[in-house]
Amino acid sequence: MSEPGQRQPSQDSQRPAGVPTGGGGKGLIVLGVLLLLVGGGLAFWKVQNQKEPEVPERTVVPAQEEEPKTEALAVPPPPPPPEEEESPLKTEVAPPKPGTAKVATGCSSPCGGTETAALLSALSAKAGQARTCYNRALRVNAGLEGKIRMAVRVSPSGGVCSATVAEDSLHDAGVSSCVTQMFKSASFPAPQSGCVDVNIPINFVSQK
Repeated sequence: MSEPGQRQPSQDSQRPAGVPTGGGGKGLIVLGVLLLLVGGGLAFWKVQNQKEPEVPERTVVPAQEEEPKTEALAVPPPPPPPEEEESPLKTEVAPPKPGTAKVATGCSSPCGGTETAALLSALSAKAGQARTCYNRALRVNAGLEGKIRMAVRVSPSGGVCSATVAEDSLHDAGVSSCVTQMFKSASFPAPQSGCVDVNIPINFVSQK
């Protein structure tokens, strides 16, 4: 206790030097808050600046593979054909042309063969071809009509031994000669059992 009559020191005189009075404490608080805000703003700004910049994505286009170049290989020329050895000359017999007359053999008289259906059919077809001779004559004589009977002897091989006009009511030498030659140069299916004699009537009528 202090003695009576002595002055008590004031609270302000008891504060250490440099400590603000009660009125200045509020200002320090405000100043501290401002410093904290400024410091926080600086820290945030530094953090933002320290972030790595975003690298834009690159679109990688795959490189096109070059097709391997195929070098054209030089094709060697074909080897020359082997030389054929000369062989002695051979006499080649040309085959008979189709439609040519067969050599008539075995035409000795009398003929005792038999005509076949194939032979009769071929003789009838040849008689139909004889109209070509008649049509040629019609250009000169439009009223020409008549009948010719051909006597044809066929050999055992199908060749024609003989062909003659046995009957003629047409009386046209050109037609008779043409038809006779047509039968002599023909070949027919072979008869059975030797040669055979066949009579073939041919009627010539104008088709108006």
